[in-house]
Amino acid sequence: MPRSTEEELVNAIGFAMSRWQDAVETFDGTVAEIYVLSAAERRCLGAISHGPRPANVVASETNLTPAAVTTLIDRLEKRGFVSRQPDPDDRRKVMAAAGKKTEELVRRCYHPIFEAGAALLEKYSVAEMQFLLGFIEEVEEMQKA
Repeated sequence: MPRSTEEELVNAIGFAMSRWQDAVETFDGTVAEIYVLSAAERRCLGAISHGPRPANVVASETNLTPAAVTTLIDRLEKRGFVSRQPDPDDRRKVMAAAGKKTEELVRRCYHPIFEAGAALLEKYSVAEMQFLLGFIEEVEEMQKA
């Protein structure tokens, strides 16, 4: 049933976002169960899945202390999820990079979601996608705050 009033639309969007958040949480939880990952480990892998990051950046992106991230990286490296590599800008520093198991996890679990999402977006104009991106980024900031 179409919603017509602003209040009905705001409520419908809020409930839809809540259901979406629950679906993402359930999906991520299932991935964590399959790969035997804690929530912190999964967030760490998410932070490095788009490219190598120094531990302090991973700490910032995951809301963990640098010491906790170092311990996490050690554990994940032993299991093949993370590899360490020199920072190209400062050879004294080390970057955490996705290991073979993380690449497999992303390919197996998240790449199909990405492809399905890209297919959904094909029906939207560039302007509509810019609006969606802006809205999602604002909601992310709101949620973080």
